[in-house]
Amino acid sequence: MVWAAFSVTGTVGSLVAAAVAHRLRRRPVFFLGWLVTGAPRFLVLASGAPLWAVAVVMGIGGLGGGFLNPIIGAVTYERIPPEMVGRVRGIGQALTWAGIPLGGLLGGAAVAGAGLGPVLVAAGVVYFLTTHLAGLRPEWREMDRHRGRGRAGSVHPATPADATPSAS
Repeated sequence: MVWAAFSVTGTVGSLVAAAVAHRLRRRPVFFLGWLVTGAPRFLVLASGAPLWAVAVVMGIGGLGGGFLNPIIGAVTYERIPPEMVGRVRGIGQALTWAGIPLGGLLGGAAVAGAGLGPVLVAAGVVYFLTTHLAGLRPEWREMDRHRGRGRAGSVHPATPADATPSAS
């Protein structure tokens, strides 16, 4: 039930993002999405809240998380040169998936050593710090820089670079 709430609202969040994201500034939406989808999930689980409360927090987290991948995809498309997209996305996916078994192993060892509650709180804090401290760096202000202009350095198809004015 809990992950179903997260999954369904995540799908709804992605659909809403597809409909309205072009009217919103990316950076605040991106970090708000991380704020509601990250740490609160771990903290509500650590609090011993009733199942309905956990499902509500997970649902809100899914809704916020639904905005993340569309923004990541748009920024990736705009900022990475076309000839590098396959390599950049490939190494990113490889590193992400390679870390999944390691995370489960370390999480299991941490729970065995410290208990579930403290590990959930620590995971929430680490999640919050990793997703928000990076946003303080000046590079993150550039998320909206190429917005609506396609790839960085590319020429819009309607205005080719070698077009010469016609004498009509």
